[in-house]
Amino acid sequence: MQTLSQPGRSDTHFPPENDLLLCCARTHIDPAAKAKIHRLLQRSIDWPVLLQTARRHGVLPLLNHTLEVTCPNAVPEYVLAQLRRNAYGTALHNTRLTLELLQLLQHLQAEGTAVIPFKGPILAASVYQNLGLRQFCDLDILIPTEAQSKVYEVLISRGYVLHKHLGWQSHFIHRTRHINIDLHQRITPEFFTYDITFEEWWSRLESLSLGGATVQQLCPEDRLILLCLTLGKDCCHWDVRLAQLCDAAELLRRYPQLNWDQVWEQAHKVGCERLLLLDLYLIQELLTYDLPAPVSTRLAANPIVASLGTWVQEQLWQQAAPPPQDQSFWSFFWSYNHQVYFQLRERPQDKLTYCWVWLRSWCSIGLIPNEADREWLLLPSRLRVLYYPLHLVRLVIKRGIQPIYTKLWRRP
Repeated sequence: MQTLSQPGRSDTHFPPENDLLLCCARTHIDPAAKAKIHRLLQRSIDWPVLLQTARRHGVLPLLNHTLEVTCPNAVPEYVLAQLRRNAYGTALHNTRLTLELLQLLQHLQAEGTAVIPFKGPILAASVYQNLGLRQFCDLDILIPTEAQSKVYEVLISRGYVLHKHLGWQSHFIHRTRHINIDLHQRITPEFFTYDITFEEWWSRLESLSLGGATVQQLCPEDRLILLCLTLGKDCCHWDVRLAQLCDAAELLRRYPQLNWDQVWEQAHKVGCERLLLLDLYLIQELLTYDLPAPVSTRLAANPIVASLGTWVQEQLWQQAAPPPQDQSFWSFFWSYNHQVYFQLRERPQDKLTYCWVWLRSWCSIGLIPNEADREWLLLPSRLRVLYYPLHLVRLVIKRGIQPIYTKLWRRP
């Protein structure tokens, strides 16, 4: 059985606050991890920085759990009090969302509509085995395309309003109870080109006991693939959190007999082998998880994964930039790390599809002249066709050649 062991594989890379957080971001503390936690607590810990970092990475409940069971006497009382308050609030919040999910699933089942809940309460109950140990702020549900209108009707009847529709997912907010629900028709936007069908996942579902009810969840192998896809999406969006790695590490610990042949088969079919290896590499390096020998062999045969892993580790501790206020196509385009995407994908057809989707969007939205072009240069009606090339000229002048070049070709 694999274990979480050998803490400190990356000791020299991080300040003590980050090292301590990495040691505590797990549900199982072995003797080696416990000894390292004691050593770190003898150093000068900047507790406000540690708490802020843990909150940003979504692992405050794990930090509280580990410090409580290992060495509460070595932690300042005000820190323990703050962690306990947060843990209590997280448990209440998660319980409320879990009850809402169960009621919604019961309603949809009565309507004869099949859906697959994932992440949130599902991961907390099945992998962490404790609703209070995993932070989540919304409910994620995978729905088949043909069921979209029916699910929309059910949510609206329960007091939800559609806040945003992105094509691949729809975001609903309850009018009065501040509960968010994300309905997914895909796990990632279209340009990520990960081809997994709802029916394929549905054929491998397993039962889970949740809050006294039985719900359907993805099998462990599919859950690992899903977590890797989510990680890849967020890597390209400059927003990686430690909680994502903890989810995958805890899943591996919970299911030591994982069917790796099935995992590799699905990763090959979807085209995310390199992304899967990246997730496993980060789990090994940051959370010191001992991977099975065949997995380590695959990692050694893919040196690009280590290069990507080094970049992700650097990004992990940087403060994520706030989302741009400008919701234009160009802000959306520049918000993605296109170079990382190309390094994450191993199949040429996925890279070509990615380029085609962006180019299609660019031609349909990004190249259309707007009011700013007309304010920049007023042309008579017979010359308005010139606004199309002028739009590109104005864009280059506004953003500059160097920023555009840097955005497109900056290497991780």
